[in-house]
Amino acid sequence: MFITPFTPCPATGDAFIGRQQLARNLRRRIERGESLAVIGGPKLGKTSLVRTALQGLTDRTVFEIDVGADPSPQINAALGSIVVMDNLDSAPDLAIESLLTWAMAAKPTSIVVTGGRRLQTMLSNPRTLAGRSFRMFPLSVLLDGETRQLIGCDTSAALAEWTGNHPYLTKLLLHYMHLSGAEKHRTLEEAVAMGRSQWEPFVERLAAESFEGPEWRLLCYLIERGKPVNPTLAQSDTGIRDIKTVADTLVYLGVISRWIRNEEATLFAGCRLLNDSTESYRGLR
Repeated sequence: MFITPFTPCPATGDAFIGRQQLARNLRRRIERGESLAVIGGPKLGKTSLVRTALQGLTDRTVFEIDVGADPSPQINAALGSIVVMDNLDSAPDLAIESLLTWAMAAKPTSIVVTGGRRLQTMLSNPRTLAGRSFRMFPLSVLLDGETRQLIGCDTSAALAEWTGNHPYLTKLLLHYMHLSGAEKHRTLEEAVAMGRSQWEPFVERLAAESFEGPEWRLLCYLIERGKPVNPTLAQSDTGIRDIKTVADTLVYLGVISRWIRNEEATLFAGCRLLNDSTESYRGLR
């Protein structure tokens, strides 16, 4: 039986769920001429957020480049336009500087870039690239309420446990539960099995990106705890000195979540798909 694969695409308009306040914040800053960097792991919704923010700026010309698809684009932005460079850190470091220099030569009102871990590192100290200052907006997984909005009438705590509130994984499993033409909705377990060929490489990639000393140690510790943990306790138990920086990296990858629960800061590795995959990496350490 042929199974229609899940094809993710940027969500805008009514399809954009959650993060509306953040989109409005970005829109106001772009209107003021600020340059912004949206930071986050793969498929966390960076492109959707930026496009939604730009939808309210109908009087501006937007020049958008996907650097991941075209690492050597022709930049012909007009004076006063908004330049968007998606997946900027997929280009080599020197190329990033050159791309931004060319973009600035057009004298745009604002430059908006998106990227992941490399871009975060490049902007952390100092927060400038090619002579321009960027305000960083890190993304993480969805809030509990946003995930419930995304799931809709099929709100299920079990689904959130499988996906850890990751927007891509949540949409993927929902797709396989509600394939068009199905006589009835499939169970969550059936959806997990049907979507394995898509979610497994993705979560393995996330696990691999966390495959470093302190990040790996913190991730494995949180998986073993199996419940939200206060960062101070995590620091004491793991011996990781700069727990905030290490946790930030995992949060911005979409590997763990960080919430305030019962007025207490907590870190949590709550994605069953990722946690099970991470367990398979333990033998490589």
